[in-house]
Amino acid sequence: MRVTSNLQEPEPAPATRKRGGRPSAEHAGEVDRRILDAATTLFLRAGFDATSCDQVVAMAGAGKATLYARYANKDALFSAVVHRALEGTAPAAPDLAPAMSIRERLRAVGLHLLQQALTEESVALLRVCLTTAQRLPELSRMVDQSGRDSGVASIVDALAGPAQDQAAAATAVAQRFIDLVIVPQQMRALVGDDREQLDAAAPRRVDEAIDLLARAGLLEAFEAVTPVQAPPA
Repeated sequence: MRVTSNLQEPEPAPATRKRGGRPSAEHAGEVDRRILDAATTLFLRAGFDATSCDQVVAMAGAGKATLYARYANKDALFSAVVHRALEGTAPAAPDLAPAMSIRERLRAVGLHLLQQALTEESVALLRVCLTTAQRLPELSRMVDQSGRDSGVASIVDALAGPAQDQAAAATAVAQRFIDLVIVPQQMRALVGDDREQLDAAAPRRVDEAIDLLARAGLLEAFEAVTPVQAPPA
C-alpha cells in the first residue's frame, strides 16, 4: 500500500479573512486542506495518542470551533485522514511490454508494489492504524484490505489481463504472492528494519516467491498463453 501524504510541515495559513459574511467555498476548502494536512503530519509523526486536536488547529492556523464543526472528535478527524490517504493509494502501474514473459511481468509488478508498500508514509500510516486497531477496528481492517485489494488487482492485471476465465486463478496467485513478499517486508519495516537493506533484498525476495509459485505449478496456465505482440511501428 502506498500513501501519498506529506510529513513536512503544512503550508502556513493565509492572512485572516475579514469578519462578516459567510466564508467562500474556496476559503472553506482551503481550511479543510490545512486541517487535514496538519492532522496527517501529526498523526503519522507522533502517533494517535500523542496527537491532540489543539495541536492540529495550532499547526493548521484554524480555530477549534472550525475543526469541531467538521469533525466531532479526534476519532472522526483520524478517520478523515485515513480515508483521504487511501484515495491516493493507486499509483500508476509499471509499464509492461506485451512481449514480456509471465515471470518478467510478475517480477516488475512485484517490485513496484513492494517499493510503494515500503514508503515512509505507507509504513507510518500502517503503524498508527495498528496502534488504534482496538479503538477503531473497522478503520484498521479497511486500511489492510484496501492495500491488499490494490495489490491483488495489479497482479491479476499483469497475469491475466482481459482474460476473464483466468481471473480466479490469477487472484489466487496474487494472494499468495502478497503473503510471500509484500506482508513480510512491510512487517519488517514496521519493526524498524533499515529501508535501504529492505530495498536491496527486494529483488531476491520477489524472485524466490516467483520460483516457489512456479514450482507449485501455479504459473503454468499463464505461461502457456502466448504474449500479445506489439503492433509494428
